[in-house]
Amino acid sequence: MPDHPVEQGAAGSLTDKIAKESSESTASSHANHADIQTHNSKGPVVPDSMPKAESKEELKKRAEELNK
Repeated sequence: MPDHPVEQGAAGSLTDKIAKESSESTASSHANHADIQTHNSKGPVVPDSMPKAESKEELKKRAEELNK
């Protein structure tokens, strides 16, 4: 791949310039990476109240009523 003449005499990259001026940065200072606790599993969520279990016959009857 041929080199472009401008690329040969490049004074420095933008990332080098940013690294030198990091003390003047206005970027947020919060941590970029999540803590290990963030990835811990909280386990299954159990609701406080569950509806009463219905029989198959009741469910079929309700489905027929809804599908009229």
